[in-house]
Amino acid sequence: MSRGGATSSDEPGPNGQAREGRPGPSGRARESRPGPNGQAVPVAVVWDERQRRPVTFVWRRRRYQIERVLDTWVVETGWWKDDGHISRSYWRVRAGGRVVDLRYDRIGKAWALEKVLS
Repeated sequence: MSRGGATSSDEPGPNGQAREGRPGPSGRARESRPGPNGQAVPVAVVWDERQRRPVTFVWRRRRYQIERVLDTWVVETGWWKDDGHISRSYWRVRAGGRVVDLRYDRIGKAWALEKVLS
């Protein structure tokens, strides 16, 4: 799984699929943190076990159907310490005309909306 940065929609990702994100004035994709102080916000996610991916999520009382998974990656760090261990899976998805990063905290077993990229 790879981690993509700000990209334009005509630039292929490492798996050959087109990456999404609308470039802003600087040529980089516009991104924002959804919560106060730039924090991720908890969201309810429906997981499809057969497809092994999220299929819908609820944010701001609206249900978003995930149209396409654009990228996935894993962050695993701090495992050598007693505190500070992070184990998260990320999905960059297109849903409802937006591109967003969803994350699943494997330790806390909780979903969050990490970033909005459009």
